[in-house]
Amino acid sequence: MVIADEVFAGGPSGGGAVAVLEWQAWDGFLLAHVLGDNAVRIATDPFREFPSVQFERVCDSVTTVCFQINLSVRRRLPLRIRDLTNRFVERGVFAVNGLVQDIRKSTLHAHLEAIGLSSLKAAPSGSADEILFVKTDLNYGGELERSLPPENIAAGGLEHLISPEIGAYYYKTVERGMLQEGIWTDPAIVIEKYVTNTEDSFYRTYFSGKQVIIVKAFAPGMIKKLSSDPRDTNFVTDLESLKAGTDNLPISATLKRDVATFVDKTPVEFGCIDIVHDGHDKHYIIDLNLTPYAGTRVHDVFLTDFLRLGITNPPRRKPALSIRTPLA
Repeated sequence: MVIADEVFAGGPSGGGAVAVLEWQAWDGFLLAHVLGDNAVRIATDPFREFPSVQFERVCDSVTTVCFQINLSVRRRLPLRIRDLTNRFVERGVFAVNGLVQDIRKSTLHAHLEAIGLSSLKAAPSGSADEILFVKTDLNYGGELERSLPPENIAAGGLEHLISPEIGAYYYKTVERGMLQEGIWTDPAIVIEKYVTNTEDSFYRTYFSGKQVIIVKAFAPGMIKKLSSDPRDTNFVTDLESLKAGTDNLPISATLKRDVATFVDKTPVEFGCIDIVHDGHDKHYIIDLNLTPYAGTRVHDVFLTDFLRLGITNPPRRKPALSIRTPLA
């Protein structure tokens, strides 16, 4: 349901409803499947301040609010997501995905290094024939940012972060020696080491609070996407089990430790990460997504209910993190 004045007229008797401040990320997105009828959608413009009257209505009516803003960089948005998050918290409202302000790949590299995990960040120096992966620093090729009007691009501080040449399906592998020197300093581009394996598998991990689903997936393409391969397998667990090593899942212990470290030390309440590996137990997180897309097909109710607990059930939420990170 999309918010109208009468939605909150009954005050907090909404039966566990969660307010979702949503922009460009609802139909087909994972959060819509997870929350279902529990979601009170609030159409939110990230390029405007959040109305004070609406803020009061949210605080008086729900105990949880989710930020579902589909942009890679949020720190300069007029919506002032971090300040708004702090205001919600001061009023006793649990905020989901309000702290992280920058999920670009280069920022993810820095965060991984800060928490002791390996990244695929490539250096200009090295073997000239090493295969490297050239991508946009913004998620999904910066396609959504590219479509914004100029005034919004300026307001969000995105002017130099949008690549005019490389889109979501135009990532490419190139030998280091073939790269032009200027590409290494282009703020819209990130260059990573290219890692693959003989079975064309990768991992996608969904997490919501302490709830974790690790998907082993198979995709033959250079860009790894879920493709409903019949071999795809879901492994359902939680943060405590991963940290204690008591989950008994038939997947790499190294992978499980890496996932636990990331979920435990990253101030994100809901999202997903993509992980590639070399077939020799070396795993690398390559993407963080706060608004994962899930398609319009009907999803397994057990899995969506499992993830919902990380938002609506306080014992299944992650404790607040005070870790310093470039993501925030």
